[in-house]
Amino acid sequence: MFKASKLIKNLIFLLLFIPSVSAHAEGQSLADPQKPGQSQEIQSPSQEIPSLRQKQKISFFNSQNFNFKENRIFSLDTAYLLSGLKNNGWGLGLGYEQLVLPFLSIKSDFSHVTIFPTSYDLTITTVGISLNAFYYPLNKGLNFLYVGFGCRTDFLMYSGDDVPSDHKKDSLIRLAPKIGWKQSIYDYVLVDIYYSYRFSVFSSDLPDSVADIKSNGNGFGVKLKFNLQKIFKAVFRR
Repeated sequence: MFKASKLIKNLIFLLLFIPSVSAHAEGQSLADPQKPGQSQEIQSPSQEIPSLRQKQKISFFNSQNFNFKENRIFSLDTAYLLSGLKNNGWGLGLGYEQLVLPFLSIKSDFSHVTIFPTSYDLTITTVGISLNAFYYPLNKGLNFLYVGFGCRTDFLMYSGDDVPSDHKKDSLIRLAPKIGWKQSIYDYVLVDIYYSYRFSVFSSDLPDSVADIKSNGNGFGVKLKFNLQKIFKAVFRR
């Protein structure tokens, strides 16, 4: 009688244990359908998430190897500061350029320059605004070769003993076709090498002290611009 009860207990145990083991084996095979002999590779976090890879910095010497496209640039133009310092004054220039089509952009500029000519008792303050359209044939966003056309308006105000009482201000409107090459240096600074030809469509009788500063004709230069948009992002991201 004792042996019969022990046999019945063993049979009940086997009936309960075998289905649970088979179900566990089936679940494991469904969760991991690997082929026999195939080893499972453990991926590092850098392989699973490509964005964790370190981004290579863009410089003047390697920027042509990148397939990047700037859609907008908000920049500080140092050319107006240098123009002001050259004439015993100071200046500030800001520009915003937006890509509106894959090859076409619209750019606006604002400038303020105050100069003090050494030959005259005179202070000249200029405020300028401009609007330009540029074509980028290399389709690299707002980078590298460009050609365009623009219009600029300058408002000039005079003060000092050498200023006639009836001649306190002037205005000047000029048009200029332009060709140039713009390239990044270390991702935050832009070099803009350009050639333009300026001609006036409206101008007052400018004083001799201003005529040489706001001259027409050929214009060639190298502008150094700081990409404020990327600088602000780098500063406020920290």
